[in-house]
Amino acid sequence: MSDPKHPKPNDQVFDLSDLILVDITPDHISRLSKLRDGYHLAVETIVTASSLALQRAAIHPGEVQTLAAHWADVQRIDEVVPAVEKLLELLHETRLMRGHEIAMRLGEMVQQIRRRADRSPDGAEILAPFEKLLAYQSAPALKAVATKEKARANEEAPSEPTG
Repeated sequence: MSDPKHPKPNDQVFDLSDLILVDITPDHISRLSKLRDGYHLAVETIVTASSLALQRAAIHPGEVQTLAAHWADVQRIDEVVPAVEKLLELLHETRLMRGHEIAMRLGEMVQQIRRRADRSPDGAEILAPFEKLLAYQSAPALKAVATKEKARANEEAPSEPTG
């Protein structure tokens, strides 16, 4: 594992506390100016300019410091984005796998409940506590049956003559 301040892909511990993150609306995003290729050289030109050159151009040193701080933030974000993207991918894939495992276990449990209910004289009592589970598990099959019936009804309906 690498340093949490400098995470690498597959790390699960991040320390981004040095960044002040912002949350803006999509509408706000669409109105922002975009950086173009080559901005690194443009920023570097200002940040490394001599005091005399900045003074002659009437650029305040405080503006240069602010620009340099924002540039450092962008560089820091660029450093951690691959690790953050990989973590997001891992979270998404882990959720998919856990969902699959849950679905498989629910299916197996429903089969067990139904088998037990079919073999027992008090089958309704076995099924009753699991009504919501059984409805959940049956929903796709019931939807497929309804879709087939609707398609069959549409095929059997007399077509109206066109004028």
